[in-house]
Amino acid sequence: MVDFRKELNREQLKVVYEGDGPCLVLSGPGSGKTRTLVYRTAFLLEKGVNPSRILLLTFTKKAAKEMLSRIHQLFPKGREKIYGGTFHHAGNLFLRRYASRIGYDPGFIIIDQEDSKSLLKEIIKDISKEGLPKAPVIQSIISLSVNAKKETKQVIEEQFPYFNDLVVEKIEEIKKKYKERKKRGNLMDYDDLLEKWNEILFFEDIQKEIAEQFFYILIDEYQDTNALQDEIVRKISGTHGNILAVGDDSQSIYSFRAANIENILNFPKNYPQCKTFRLEKNYRSTPQIVDIANRVIENNERRLQKKLESVKKEGIFPETLSFSSSFEQARFIAEYLKKEKSSLAGTAVLFRAHFHSLELEMELVRQKIPYIMRGGVRFAEQFHVKDLMAFLRIYLNFHDETSLKRILLRQEGIGEVSASKIIKEITRKKTLTEAIKDKESIKKATSSQKSGEGIFFLLSLLEKGMEKEVSEKIDIFREEFYDQYLNLSFENAKERRGDLKRIMELSEKYEDLHTMVSDFSLSETFKEEESDEKEALTLSTIHQAKGLEWETVFIISLKEGDFPHSKSIDEELLEEERRLFYVAITRCKERLFLTYPLYSSRDKKIGIPSRFLSEGGLIDEEIIEENEEGDWEIF
Repeated sequence: MVDFRKELNREQLKVVYEGDGPCLVLSGPGSGKTRTLVYRTAFLLEKGVNPSRILLLTFTKKAAKEMLSRIHQLFPKGREKIYGGTFHHAGNLFLRRYASRIGYDPGFIIIDQEDSKSLLKEIIKDISKEGLPKAPVIQSIISLSVNAKKETKQVIEEQFPYFNDLVVEKIEEIKKKYKERKKRGNLMDYDDLLEKWNEILFFEDIQKEIAEQFFYILIDEYQDTNALQDEIVRKISGTHGNILAVGDDSQSIYSFRAANIENILNFPKNYPQCKTFRLEKNYRSTPQIVDIANRVIENNERRLQKKLESVKKEGIFPETLSFSSSFEQARFIAEYLKKEKSSLAGTAVLFRAHFHSLELEMELVRQKIPYIMRGGVRFAEQFHVKDLMAFLRIYLNFHDETSLKRILLRQEGIGEVSASKIIKEITRKKTLTEAIKDKESIKKATSSQKSGEGIFFLLSLLEKGMEKEVSEKIDIFREEFYDQYLNLSFENAKERRGDLKRIMELSEKYEDLHTMVSDFSLSETFKEEESDEKEALTLSTIHQAKGLEWETVFIISLKEGDFPHSKSIDEELLEEERRLFYVAITRCKERLFLTYPLYSSRDKKIGIPSRFLSEGGLIDEEIIEENEEGDWEIF
């Protein structure tokens, strides 16, 4: 027998004992939501509920595995029979049973992202490719339209406004052919596991059978559900009505992935008999950190009421530090880590956008401080950053065949074979200046008109930036060549453009191109034998940090225009930015630093501290600078 009263606090116990009927559990960060779900499930099993009548839905395999493992420890006989897993896992189970009703063989093959991309590439070949984005972008558009239950045109207008009507028509045609090809080949992609699950639920007998099977449905992270998932849940929970949704509207930060905060905000309306529970005891952070989190999130109007309360003893009040520049901000963090001898493994630096980490990454490399970039590659290793560096390296060494090839391959109509031929032709010249002067003859000497135009364009571009400053070279690369390539190649083209702009700002600090390119090369190759390191600092975007915690956390670049983002003028977008800040604050257990640079090289003026700092009562007018002795002083 499980001693529930001993293992749970009063709030958690209330959910476990009274969780019948439609229930919404508002679970603040660090409040033990996973524990509550696990013990609620164990309570049902102990009460005699057949494990096969319980459906436990999560968002990741890892979360599902952890929950089922903990349930097994509490109730060894029940775990194997529980229907537990991700939404997609559940969709697969039901489609194996009912797929024939929608024209699929139950033995359908599930294709992964790469297979899906390959199929889209085949379809794109049959359509005029002029102006069309690449397969991964089209894949993203189709996925967003499916999960958000929106028309393709609406998704493009909202997320990819730079595509014209002709491109929209072509993408709609590709989507139609993609669906036909999958049906013909008895294939389903990951999105189909949800869309087709929802489709079979339109059959009343199937909906009734599934709804009657599950007496209890428990769902984790409800704030992250999309329109499709919410519709599925409503259909399968109608018979017994025992649906327990756990989540936190204040941590809804994934709208760009089609997550819809309305699902949790409207849960009490959609389920009129709904009981609402609140898990407000925070076991992670100090009272000072929790107080700031509460004060900040209270500024959101569209939220369900909840107030965190820390159970920990008093701690150190979070420090707000302003710096003269982002370089000083980076140097301070690096010096702090060395002087304080803080546990690197217990420390994280969080930021709104990846490019905010650029100066810090370079400083960590200089000071040989090991770090890992969570959920992605280091700034200098990113595809588009390496493209820019390849372009700049051509100025330094015209016979750098690797860089020449990389840039040539970014041009429409130039492939591996033609790029190699072009490189042989142009590297016969001794210098870049000589090649530029003779670009007409080089163009004529290439094997095809397309490749000739490609090399002529590249040499013209290089000529344009020949006598320019480094920042102007970057601007020419970005505006006259790479912007269009980004639009057609990446779903997050806007963010990547921001990265290139940040490098352009950074370049103004360098006296010459060679030093800058060398620094980026060091950043790209520096690993400090991370695999052998027991400790490394964590760098992460806030989106990637959700669900994690550290003893010490730095949240950097807290300046208007950076965080909240300059595009977040709309109140709905601003509220999500504020939720993002709330998530960042609540990753910290003990020591929290909030930093921002005063001067912006982008617009050549003094920056304004983020409004979120004043909302949290955190504004500090002190400026931190390094004195001649190498110590940091407050001015």
